Order: sequence, then C-alpha cells, then structure tokens
Amino acid sequence: MKEKKQRLKQIKVYFSEVDYTNILAFSKAKNISMAECIRQKINLKIDNPTQPKIKLVYRNTDPRLLYELNKIGNNLNQIAKKLNSKNEFETRAIFEIYQKVMSLK
Repeated sequence: MKEKKQRLKQIKVYFSEVDYTNILAFSKAKNISMAECIRQKINLKIDNPTQPKIKLVYRNTDPRLLYELNKIGNNLNQIAKKLNSKNEFETRAIFEIYQKVMSLK
C-alpha cells in the first residue's frame, strides 16, 4: 500500500528578546535554522523538514535602473490595454510593430 506523505503543521511561538537572541546565537553557532534548533532542544525529529524560502534582498539597486524598469512596465501595460481594446486600426498597427521587431532578430 502506498504510504501517505505527512502534512506538516505550523506553530507560532513568541519568545522574549533574551530567549530569541539565545536561540539565534545557538542556531548560528551550529549552522542550523532556528526551527531546527528548537526541534533539537525539545528532542523532536522530523524526517523531511521543509526548508524556509530564501528571500533575496537587493540593497544597492540603482534608482535609475528601477526608473527604467518602471517605464518598461508602463509601456507593456499600455500595449496590453491597446491590444485588448476592440479598435481594429490600433491592433493592426501594433501587429505591424511586432512584425518589425521580430524581423530585427
């Protein structure tokens, strides 16, 4: 018989600032996640623990790059709006622009 995969449940726990700092220091010293640190402290073993999602933070992003990306996004939104409108002339003009861009490859 096929074995069912066990669904994991999440528990939210609050710690004092001192306890949080201690857990953080211990987990960094052992090079493990804080969740794994707590599991070890209560002697709980989970066979396949899920890894936390890694969040990438870009702190030194050039504002000019963000501005240009925003302009590109605005242009794409305008194109989508024109394509979704029922004006046949504008749709034909956009299709011609698309063909010219594709021919540049």
